[in-house]
Amino acid sequence: MPRRKTTRGLPKNISCPQCGKRFCTATNVLQHMNQPTSSCYGASLAEEVGLLASANFLEGAIHRETSRPREDAEVSGTHWYYNDEDTDMGPPTADVSVRPDYDVDPTPAVNAYESQREQLSGSRRFIETYEGCAEMFPGGETFMDQFRNDQYAEKRRENIYFPWASRQEWEFASWLLRSRLSMAAIDNLLSLEIIKSVPLSFRSAKELRSRAETLPPGPLWLCETLTTEYPTKEPPLLFYRNPIECLQALLSHPHFESHISFVPRRVWTCAAKICRIYDEWLSGDRAWSMQEALPPGATLLGVVLSSDKTNISVMSGNCMAHPLLISLANIDKHIRSKTSLHAYLLLALLPIAKFAHKNTRVRSLLQDRLVHQALNIVLSPLKTAASVGIMMSDPSGNLPNTLAAIHTACSQSSPTDYTNFLKAIKPLRLNGVVEPFWKLWLLSDPSDFITPEVLHHFHRMFWDHDVKWCIAATGAVELDFRFSIIQTLVGYRAFNEGISKLKQVTGRDHRAIQRYIIAAVAGSVPRKFLMAIRALLDFRYLAQAPSFTMRSIDRVASALQEFHNHKEAIVSQGVRADWKIPKLELLQSVVPSIRQSGAVMQWSADITEHAHVEEIKVPARASNNQNYNSQIVRHLDRLDKCFRFDLATSLEHRVNKEGGDEDSSDLDVDEEHEPDAEKIHPSDYSSPTRRLLNYFSISSSLLLGARPSARKPYCTFATATTAFHLATKPSLRLTVDEAATTYQLPALEGAIATFFANGDTCFQGREHATNKLYIWHKVRVQQLSYHDRNLLPPQTLRAIPPASANPYGRYDPVIVSVHPQSDWPRSGLAGHSVSQLRIIFRLSCSDLFLAYVQHFNIATNVSPATGMHLLKRAVGGNGQRVGEVIPLTRICSPAHLVPNFGRVAHSRLTSLSSYELSNDFWLNKYFSKEFYYALSLT
Repeated sequence: MPRRKTTRGLPKNISCPQCGKRFCTATNVLQHMNQPTSSCYGASLAEEVGLLASANFLEGAIHRETSRPREDAEVSGTHWYYNDEDTDMGPPTADVSVRPDYDVDPTPAVNAYESQREQLSGSRRFIETYEGCAEMFPGGETFMDQFRNDQYAEKRRENIYFPWASRQEWEFASWLLRSRLSMAAIDNLLSLEIIKSVPLSFRSAKELRSRAETLPPGPLWLCETLTTEYPTKEPPLLFYRNPIECLQALLSHPHFESHISFVPRRVWTCAAKICRIYDEWLSGDRAWSMQEALPPGATLLGVVLSSDKTNISVMSGNCMAHPLLISLANIDKHIRSKTSLHAYLLLALLPIAKFAHKNTRVRSLLQDRLVHQALNIVLSPLKTAASVGIMMSDPSGNLPNTLAAIHTACSQSSPTDYTNFLKAIKPLRLNGVVEPFWKLWLLSDPSDFITPEVLHHFHRMFWDHDVKWCIAATGAVELDFRFSIIQTLVGYRAFNEGISKLKQVTGRDHRAIQRYIIAAVAGSVPRKFLMAIRALLDFRYLAQAPSFTMRSIDRVASALQEFHNHKEAIVSQGVRADWKIPKLELLQSVVPSIRQSGAVMQWSADITEHAHVEEIKVPARASNNQNYNSQIVRHLDRLDKCFRFDLATSLEHRVNKEGGDEDSSDLDVDEEHEPDAEKIHPSDYSSPTRRLLNYFSISSSLLLGARPSARKPYCTFATATTAFHLATKPSLRLTVDEAATTYQLPALEGAIATFFANGDTCFQGREHATNKLYIWHKVRVQQLSYHDRNLLPPQTLRAIPPASANPYGRYDPVIVSVHPQSDWPRSGLAGHSVSQLRIIFRLSCSDLFLAYVQHFNIATNVSPATGMHLLKRAVGGNGQRVGEVIPLTRICSPAHLVPNFGRVAHSRLTSLSSYELSNDFWLNKYFSKEFYYALSLT
């Protein structure tokens, strides 16, 4: 077998023209850009109007890269580098510093600054990185090293699936171990004759699980009985793992390697350092200041901790668990926020004790103290790591405000005199904990590490207060009726019964109500009342952006200030007596938190709340409903072993398959290259992920002839900003006259003739060529995100004619480009119009997909009360709605309209007729955050 070429040791002088990542050869750049799931792939499609980057384009970029001066030269003693890509520039963390081990050779093998340059991607930005930190040294142990060096390593040299006989047996055993089958059910399955005929090395559930215990372990579970200051009904048990081992498990995860950064950075839009950008935790001021307190070469790890109680019993039992989750802030936020990637690990199950005290408030105080006592035990290794990391510098010596308040309370009353101590802490706003877990954790203070949390501070507050104010001001019956007749796009929740009587409302429901609340109450409440509600909603939407500039941060602050300027209108309406709302006060910390710790969306509890299902509730359901905590940790330990073994064997099998000879070390591997989604074994993550369709990629492959058997004209195609997908078979085949009658469009034939007369010259001279139409009821459109131009999930647009079930049809509104070239969403409504999609079709003699749309007239100015444009149907002199035929590719985005109900909504309107019987509409920019950014940030 011929030796494959290697690029190991070669200088990386050629960079990707999209993200700036450096490679050794032009071939590596092409392989990188041709990744269908890569953001560079989508960006290159956008730049080349639906085509892959041409060879000339790439060669020009390579020539510029090798001929121009390096832009990562030192500036003012710091390292800079330039990253080129178009973009919009218009829970708790604590530190753990890893001190270098000077017992080994102090010559660094890799500098994290150099590797981080390969990892960072994003906008046209200049990045100033912290110099002299995060040095890496040889001698460490990788994930695969742990697998190859365990006690059964010798046996796995012959059979990598030991203690299982083969790969097939391991797959079957893994399925059984991960299933929710009880041991009795597994025994019954193994006793079947058809299973007995299979040569398995285990014949019972007990033997199966005993073999699973020999698999390479992850972080080990520990148990400790806590001593309480007051008697409890049962001894409280603390189940926990070493946090250092959990962090090491995250750091050594093979597929997190290209998504972890270690170097604090300051990101700017230009080298003049005028406009700062905040996105990841390491781009905030806090990470930079903490790194300054560490010795040279130390690595800063941001620990993310999340804790909340959750029910584990069903219907009855009143059993609860108090999980503590841990993650790394160094992991890219878009990776950490995906629950399917399991970037959050269960660190501990905190005890929930039943104290024998009669007073409810005292029992709550004792439980809080017990939680901090447990946290102090669990997190003590992290405190030690932080202390060792800053031995070369003294702490500031300033007493944090919270500790000072605790000292004051203790001086006024003994902490063991519970009744009087509760009175002493009430004016100080303390919970009664005397020894908080973070007390001796250097560089950690609640004012710094407790960040705003979107799920509770934004969405729950909206439901608890904003919605209640709107219901009281509008009236429950009227508001419910308005919500019930609002038509929604495919995939968005409709409230057919209104919102005032909703029960068990989730965060998803909170977000769905936010989409329509402003347009729903418009006209029924005083103007300043609406301005206050709208300003608070603007604040929430703006604060959820994935990245911020100085200008966008000012917008967030201005929105909150606008609410305070008009909040007295809410009091005047009689729906609120005072402003003693703790969550409202917490909103003041959002802007400082963005500057200190990056985008607040990365700290949302959505991820950890979902993790409770996988880490707590699913294992609890697999138990016998006795001693939940011990069975949960045993179940998780078994699953973790299966996951690690599955990941290690799949990687080992892949290495052996790619090259089993002695030259396998010379494989052409780009170590910093993120893995292809197609090449990742499904078991690389312990739960499957839903793959996002990439219509841009499909369109490109069709144009390049990758699918020669595909039927023409291609039903998947793309522009620079939007991709389209139609079903292969049309929904209807009608003549023009039949289509005009079915869709109630008398001007359809004339519009088609006008389009071809004024359009492409190749159609001139044909006698209208309108004898047969292929018609589609739906089209799926896909866009790129506003901030980072990543792929968004496709959305379905409908143009369904009237039928017996829906006599008015269903026609979705869209944003249409006035000119053939569009810069949506960057340009906002400039150069665009709002229209209603009436029919999607193609002529039998043409390959061009067309659409007939009816236009709306847009009010010049945005309404200051609603923050939205008011639209009116465009009507001609004959009283008919104005419409035209356009290429389907002129559609840029879905839109959403809400009828202008006025003071009282017309009682004869229904969810089917409200749009066709209305003439005035609000252009609802709140129906999605991407649509909001397009209309608000331009």
